[in-house]
Amino acid sequence: MSNERETKILKDPMLASILNLLLLGAGHIYLRQIAKGLLIFVIGLGLGMFIWPATIFVVIWAMYDAYKTARRMNHAAR
Repeated sequence: MSNERETKILKDPMLASILNLLLLGAGHIYLRQIAKGLLIFVIGLGLGMFIWPATIFVVIWAMYDAYKTARRMNHAAR
């Protein structure tokens, strides 16, 4: 049996959500979902260039998704 302790790093759901508010996709990158974070950033940037009000919905969805993902990851780590 190994004496090494397995370290479980929990993610803060509120921090993930706030990061997405500050920079779209950053919350997902914080959760180590790099591809998803970059995709959300590119979609938000593309919408922002043409239909900026639609970007608001992307930001709200990204904040919600990052929050729920962090909670799900924390639950699985326990």
